[in-house]
Amino acid sequence: MEPFFQQLSHHTSVPVDQLRCIVLLFLGYPLGVVYHYGFHPDHTHVALRHVFTTSIGLLFGLMCFGWVQMGILFSMTGVCYTMLLLVPTKMVHIYTIVFAMTFMSVAHIYQMMVDYGGWHFDFTAPSMLIVQRVTLVAFALHDGVACKEVELNEDQKQMKLMEVPSLLEYWSYNYNFHTFLAGPACTMKEYLNFVDGSNFTTKTSKRIGSDVKYPVLGRLAEAVVCIVLHQVISAQYPIDSILKPDYSLPTRILLAHIIIFHTRSRFYFVWLLVESINNYIGLGFGGYDKEGKPVWDVCKNVRPWDVEFGTNFRTVVTGWNVTTSLWLRKISYNRVSYGWISPTLASWGLSAVWHGFYPGYYFCFLSGAIMQRASVNMRRLLRHHFHTSETWKRIYDVVTWAISHTMLNYGVMCFLLLSVEKCWMLWKFYYFFPFITVSCAALLPVPYDKKEARNGDRQNGVKAQ
Repeated sequence: MEPFFQQLSHHTSVPVDQLRCIVLLFLGYPLGVVYHYGFHPDHTHVALRHVFTTSIGLLFGLMCFGWVQMGILFSMTGVCYTMLLLVPTKMVHIYTIVFAMTFMSVAHIYQMMVDYGGWHFDFTAPSMLIVQRVTLVAFALHDGVACKEVELNEDQKQMKLMEVPSLLEYWSYNYNFHTFLAGPACTMKEYLNFVDGSNFTTKTSKRIGSDVKYPVLGRLAEAVVCIVLHQVISAQYPIDSILKPDYSLPTRILLAHIIIFHTRSRFYFVWLLVESINNYIGLGFGGYDKEGKPVWDVCKNVRPWDVEFGTNFRTVVTGWNVTTSLWLRKISYNRVSYGWISPTLASWGLSAVWHGFYPGYYFCFLSGAIMQRASVNMRRLLRHHFHTSETWKRIYDVVTWAISHTMLNYGVMCFLLLSVEKCWMLWKFYYFFPFITVSCAALLPVPYDKKEARNGDRQNGVKAQ
């Protein structure tokens, strides 16, 4: 099939490695038909469903990465599963996250050594998702076996595991064809409930089919629009164009917004596509709300409207990479006590290491942590003054939208530029004013109740790119 991908890449100007992944993702639709109707949980043994989805996922992996890189991923999950069996449950979550993060860090460093500044779809991408999955399993097992019920929050009670999953379940969870390549990473409990069909209150195909039209076709249509926008705009405004010295500051701010929008659109495309596929298969179904309407949120990884039009920092960042934010909240934010280390800084730091070691990532995440504190301070100081009338409220929303996106773009551009030299050049073009401004706002002595603030942050999640 390589000549086919080469020719298709020539006509679309999409790199072969990325194009191969996209084609395999689209194969999820016909495979989903087979999986849903041919292996429906009403008439298929659970083990057979696991075998089918794992076999296809492994085949996809071999087509994308080859035997060597798939062997590396297999060794990673193999060690993590062995630790579930041998390491005491009081410590298994610590051993697992240390090993998984170290393993992935080595992969990131290797990728930087062989292709610094490049982006190829190699095994480092699925390894990042595997890190999320293996740690979620380890923490859920720790919560279910080593912790008392009173020590757990409601989410931990629902997602805890009382025993080590079987090897087939573990492989299926990590290598199923509909989440292996591009995610998202749900919990093991959610995945097992999907495989045996218990996530549906009714298992009739008629009921399921009537509910998936918009979650499937709507997300697919949105994904197509996003990739078209990316292809059109990115050709006109490449990332490095932000560093041209002849732009005025207002022009550079506008250009940064355009560049980041078309870059985000590429991620929108992938995340909306996999959400659509997983909704069709049924993994995305999260139950019914109080009014009896279906909720499709298990595989929701992005809320584009919130990201593009959110009027404050919290709305924007919690709409992006949703499942990674939930992962950080589950294994980091909710488990770090206030003291010498802030739960917010711990989560941002873990997110930075999870992404890799390009200096631009740390420029970005340092800025983000400071912006998060600054936005809370300014909101508490100013917001109530502008909610005296509908007119002032609208003015406040427009101004905060512009400020939030200007400040975020200042940090996120560093995530795209990668190197210290380029990031520093960009910040000089901005005269460092966004960093100085948000740092001063973050240091303002605004009184607040720590318990109330933390509970509010937990409800809204934490940021992760």
